[in-house]
Amino acid sequence: MQVEVRLYAYLRDTIPEAKKGPLFVDIPDGSTVGDLLAYLQLPNESTLIVMIDGIRQFNTYPLKEASRVAIFPPIGGG
Repeated sequence: MQVEVRLYAYLRDTIPEAKKGPLFVDIPDGSTVGDLLAYLQLPNESTLIVMIDGIRQFNTYPLKEASRVAIFPPIGGG
């Protein structure tokens, strides 16, 4: 299946193609958010904010064909 992935902030630096726009990633059917993070070699941490089709999800959430995935680093402020 194919999912659309957008990386934000410093996470774009981990995959140079992400700076040009969304990535279209082919992953096996039944993959989860955690599987996608591992495939992209991103830290599989609870501190990452992962939105699937506009809704925050966690590592065990199963992805679907054509899911739109946005991945943000932890947000800090002052």
